[in-house]
Amino acid sequence: MQILCATDFSTAAMAAADIASALAKKLQLPLRLVHCAQDYIVMGDLPVVVPDDKHLREQLKREADRLRATGLEVVEEFRHGNASPEIIDAAAGQPTKMIVLGSVGKGMAERWLLGSVAERVAEGAAVPTLVVRQPELLLDWLSGADALRLLCGVDLTASADAAVAALQTFVVLGRVEIEAAYVPPPEDPIAAKDQQVIRQRDVWERLHAILGDVPVKVHVRDVGGQPAVEFLRTADEQQSGLIVVGTHQRHGWQRLKAPSFSRSTLAHATTNVLCVPSAASLPETRIPSIQRVLLATNFTDVCTEALRHAHSLLPAGGSIHLMHVCFEPSSGINPVIASEVYFDHSIATAKARKEAEEKIKALPLSLLTVPGVAITSEVLAHHDIAAAICDAAERKGADVICMGTKGRSRTGAALLGSTVQAVLARAHKPVFVITPPLA
Repeated sequence: MQILCATDFSTAAMAAADIASALAKKLQLPLRLVHCAQDYIVMGDLPVVVPDDKHLREQLKREADRLRATGLEVVEEFRHGNASPEIIDAAAGQPTKMIVLGSVGKGMAERWLLGSVAERVAEGAAVPTLVVRQPELLLDWLSGADALRLLCGVDLTASADAAVAALQTFVVLGRVEIEAAYVPPPEDPIAAKDQQVIRQRDVWERLHAILGDVPVKVHVRDVGGQPAVEFLRTADEQQSGLIVVGTHQRHGWQRLKAPSFSRSTLAHATTNVLCVPSAASLPETRIPSIQRVLLATNFTDVCTEALRHAHSLLPAGGSIHLMHVCFEPSSGINPVIASEVYFDHSIATAKARKEAEEKIKALPLSLLTVPGVAITSEVLAHHDIAAAICDAAERKGADVICMGTKGRSRTGAALLGSTVQAVLARAHKPVFVITPPLA
């Protein structure tokens, strides 16, 4: 295991190397210092002049010797190529605890087109990436002079769990003050005061399930706007020395379709940021617990049975989010018939929503008022019912999706139905499928 630090010999990179060196000492790990030189480009039949890397190699050796003077084991490595993929490959080539990088600001136009090296490494590396922007805060903490104020972004997803687990490294290194912030997405605002209390409790329980008995302060922001902006505002208000966020590491069209919270945080934060990929493993001793169940229903006969089983998954209390999805046509309909189709479906959808809301109210009161279990519900319209269910599970931070199905065939194979099959294929959560009881 090692700490990997990439350097371009700038002032920011040298400060990051000091942080990486101090972390490596505390963790009793070697430091791997990497520099990536750009490849030369051959244009047609023009004569090729191979650049002399001697000066850069000497710089790398001097920087490694400076860090070795502190008594640390330092391995220097010189590479050719684009910095971001080379750093990612270097970390993947040997067991790596963390990547440490300095950050140099870029204009928004350049960042939009290219992104910074730090952003690209954080989006592609399989290990946590620490981007150093205020090195003095980390150095004071590592020297034991001050406590480090940590702010972790928590949204009740797997990537947030990985970020919380990464806090354990900092807990053992020195005095820390841990805070967590939950900012609801614009499509799922927290309106009522009791909902804020429930979500605050959910976040607190999630943190303690991973970290154990560690003091944590939880903030729930109920404000409009972009989640990353509100999260960074919380960091500024709390004077956080390190921001910790999880990242799904989306790429290409996925990144454009779903704006990245971690990318926005990293791009605009003024303090140090640790980006933790969702692939980062959680402690092996952690046993998953079920606190939030998403129950998707179409109000067939198995609905009540599914609600009973959803309660059975929450013996110590928790929450159930009951949802029904009404079908509506997609926006890709032929424009010649679109107006007629949408008119017909708008009437049908409105009627279906009203009927669904009435059916939710008609469910047995004994199943809707179980002590210790909070039940919420929603009825929405979507052209892809399975996608809506999977999105709701992520949005609500569900630990498991609960669904009912029609029954079994004579051969014993489950007749799951297209919606259940689609959810099983797409969901990143466990799916609990309930069949009707035998007559």
